[in-house]
Amino acid sequence: MRLKRFGQREARRRGSVTVEMTLLFPVVLLLFLGMIEFSMMLHARQQLLAASREGARVAALGGDLDEVRQAVRLYLGNGRLGDADVRLTATSSEPVQDVREIPSGEPVEVWVSIPAGYVVPDLLRIVGYSIRNEELVARTVMRKE
Repeated sequence: MRLKRFGQREARRRGSVTVEMTLLFPVVLLLFLGMIEFSMMLHARQQLLAASREGARVAALGGDLDEVRQAVRLYLGNGRLGDADVRLTATSSEPVQDVREIPSGEPVEVWVSIPAGYVVPDLLRIVGYSIRNEELVARTVMRKE
């Protein structure tokens, strides 16, 4: 008789573990997907920031917009990040085509931006958080030499 009770208790325990896993699995899955999406966005943002720094260095040394774009694209490579938009601005935040228009000693800004949904999968849209309309932007300011 004692063995039968022990077996019933084991069967009940296995059933409760199944119910607990059924309730806990979606929460753990969402946390995991959130960590993946956040780390991919962080990595892409870091790449854009380093690329904007390279572009600002070229602009500070007197390069034109084409040379700045070339430096940024060279840094970002041929992947999806390589399609980022590159803008060169002065202190007035107005776009500049030629850095020679900016006097020496004045700040030069390089902006690199790309839609977040283009480089990072939208993993959390199933719970209502979407990065579809977000944009990853990096900006570096240096003084022109």
